[in-house]
Amino acid sequence: MSEESIYVSCDFSGIQDYVLGIKSAGGAQAKRLRARSFLLELFERAALAEVKDRLAVSDADVLVQGGGGFRARVSADAQPQAIEELNADLQRRLWDETRGGVQVSLVWGRDVDDARSRLERRKRQPAFSVLQNGGAWREDRLSLPPLGDPCEVCGQVAGLHGIEEDGGASVLHCGGCLKAREIGERLTRLDWMRVVKDGGGGESSIIRALGADFSAVPEPTPDSFRAGRWIPRDDKGEPLTFEAIANMAGGDKRLAALKADVDDMGVRVKETADADPSYALLRALSRSLHAFFSETVQDMLEKSWQSIYTIYAGGDDLLLIGPWDAALDFAGALADAFEEGPAREYADALEAKLGCKFKPLTLSAGVALFPYRLPVRHAVDRAEALLELAKDQDGKSSCAALESVWTWENHALVIGEGKQLARWARDLEGVSRSLLRRLLSLAESDEPTRAARWAYQTARNVRQTGNSAQVFHGWAKRSMHSLEDDPRRADEIAASLRYALLATRG
Repeated sequence: MSEESIYVSCDFSGIQDYVLGIKSAGGAQAKRLRARSFLLELFERAALAEVKDRLAVSDADVLVQGGGGFRARVSADAQPQAIEELNADLQRRLWDETRGGVQVSLVWGRDVDDARSRLERRKRQPAFSVLQNGGAWREDRLSLPPLGDPCEVCGQVAGLHGIEEDGGASVLHCGGCLKAREIGERLTRLDWMRVVKDGGGGESSIIRALGADFSAVPEPTPDSFRAGRWIPRDDKGEPLTFEAIANMAGGDKRLAALKADVDDMGVRVKETADADPSYALLRALSRSLHAFFSETVQDMLEKSWQSIYTIYAGGDDLLLIGPWDAALDFAGALADAFEEGPAREYADALEAKLGCKFKPLTLSAGVALFPYRLPVRHAVDRAEALLELAKDQDGKSSCAALESVWTWENHALVIGEGKQLARWARDLEGVSRSLLRRLLSLAESDEPTRAARWAYQTARNVRQTGNSAQVFHGWAKRSMHSLEDDPRRADEIAASLRYALLATRG
């Protein structure tokens, strides 16, 4: 690689709609979500493999990878026309494989900022290489054949294959959804994969995506990547359904969608690139984040959080489904592991490079609770909205859940108090669910007398006899003062009460 270089940026859009754009017909939502999420990772890796092959890019020149795209450094000898032709090839392949559900944009620039700016403009013209030819619209691409009986999974094209799904019902699948279903089944048996050429690895081990072949390998190799994502299983080794996972929750049998990502990632990428024009730090940051979400998190789930299901995890974000109480516990463990891992590594690397302190990376999360029968896409939309709410807080680094928002520093306090309240409701005379509901109503109100009414309710219902009762009244007194003086803390108390009501329901 010469000192003179240009830079390419690649981005996939429409990702969430594609992954979650399935119906709940026949069950098997988990299998389909798993397959579509994995296919998106393969699309990204296939596009990168094509860039490496056609533009002579080495692994060392891949600056950022994961999370729906990549950036790479290319020799200045590369012809912009060749990059445009490659962009058109990728767009056409992806259009045919996803029926326009996912779009890809590949651009070049004279530096990283230039490439990023061009990418933003290109993304406003999705699939232009597919839909236009010489400036004219391609009418054959703007219409679909007669629908007939629609696919019961995606509802977009004709269903051709009747497949028996969970519950014994026959569900009509189109070719694309049938392929995703088959991949979803195979993923439960895959650990590591690599890109292969000429069908290497045996036909039975091949998954094709975006014109590339991927083969399973029994153990990690220098050119392999981790394909396996943690999946809860029953005693026979079969993946658990969302209904079975929901039934593992304490109290209310609900699931939770946990969506998390790194705060201000675009700002941090620019900060890192400006600090180190060689982009060595940027490459290290990208690899550290991707390894954390795609490997470290998976190891955490396998070791201690086996009821939580991975929808996707990689780049700088993740989406998990699990029992509501386990998901809230894991959110705190995730934030702690991130702080000790990539966040500290990032700050230490910049300090070593520049000799001054840098703000560590931070993480925010949204946790949306939902019944297992609800299509997952609705729950994920809610988790996405909660994630944005967490990021709107000063300093970000927050969790939004249980109709409240709190910082990670207070996560253990909020969830711990919720568990303690649930124990009191089960074991301490006078602490009933009806009392918890009245206290929650007071915590949510803005009445000037709410603190006095809080004191009246707790004193009237719980006698101050015994250690447990005294501990309860100590909590109630501290909480009463928070209602008067600390609106943020009052919001956290409301979250703890909601937790206790969920934990004692049913």
